[in-house]
Amino acid sequence: MEGFSLPKAPEWVHAETWTREQQEQELTRRFMLTAVTLEADFQFTARQSDIILNVSLKCGTTWLSYVCHLIRMGGSQPDFHSLEEVVPLFDVCSVLGMDPNTVTQPAHPRLFATHAPYDRVPRGSKVIACFRDPKDMFLSLFVFFDSLLMLKGRVELSVFAKNKGIFGILKRMLDLLVIWWEHRHDKGVLILFYEDLKEDHDASVRRIAQFMGAHLTDEEIGRVVHATTHAEMYRHREKFDLHEFTGKLVEMMKEVSSDELVGRVRKNGGKVGEGEKRLTEEVKQSIEREWQDTVTAKLGFRDFNEMRQALKKELSDKLAQNEN
Repeated sequence: MEGFSLPKAPEWVHAETWTREQQEQELTRRFMLTAVTLEADFQFTARQSDIILNVSLKCGTTWLSYVCHLIRMGGSQPDFHSLEEVVPLFDVCSVLGMDPNTVTQPAHPRLFATHAPYDRVPRGSKVIACFRDPKDMFLSLFVFFDSLLMLKGRVELSVFAKNKGIFGILKRMLDLLVIWWEHRHDKGVLILFYEDLKEDHDASVRRIAQFMGAHLTDEEIGRVVHATTHAEMYRHREKFDLHEFTGKLVEMMKEVSSDELVGRVRKNGGKVGEGEKRLTEEVKQSIEREWQDTVTAKLGFRDFNEMRQALKKELSDKLAQNEN
């Protein structure tokens, strides 16, 4: 980020509403800084015992990080100010002045999270990759960026969806999905879908615990499941919000006030199927075309649900084989 400066804010930036041209201009201006900040380079030496959570933006990073943290803690909930203290997110370490190599973690194994593309994920440790229906992911991204970029509802969904940089986040998620799907049978790799964590929370926690090498009792599993429900995490939502990161972002933006909360656990968030209901037909068609060009072309799956069902069948067949 050294040497990077945000273009000067236009005079109209504090207006209550923006024209479409102003929306496009200011969304690009603010996204430029955030993109550079979130993609800051990090230097990290992985240990074989480490577990890295490679999750695209708005595909369950916070949820999965907390699930894994509580699994290694046996379901107990030690106090912490911010989730990044116990599960460092590589992408914000630089701006927060954190060195992931030296952060003291409360238990074994060490956990780290990142939104990075496949070729930037540190090698030599276990990886859990989690993905989400691209329509739900994109809707969540729209809501989250409205807060993170302090847009205050002044940028329409149609403008947001046509921003090349932002739509590129969806493209990178699908690229990552294709690569990890091809590596899903590799030793030390676990692929998850957000929707499966929602549909069968208990079974998903058990599967993650087994992958982590954690031997938890049914009571401990129950504590992890309860603590990681949306309702329970919302009750402690201040521990999952990006206050410090947002503060740093505000300092860089200078003219933008910091009176809004960037919530990663929202009151009505974390739902499945909202993208299909709330996105416009134009936006949904753009997402479907990107899926066909990226996923269908390489793996043959016509849509996300077909891919999800294929993974379910693989797991069911493997379980049946093990029982025999």
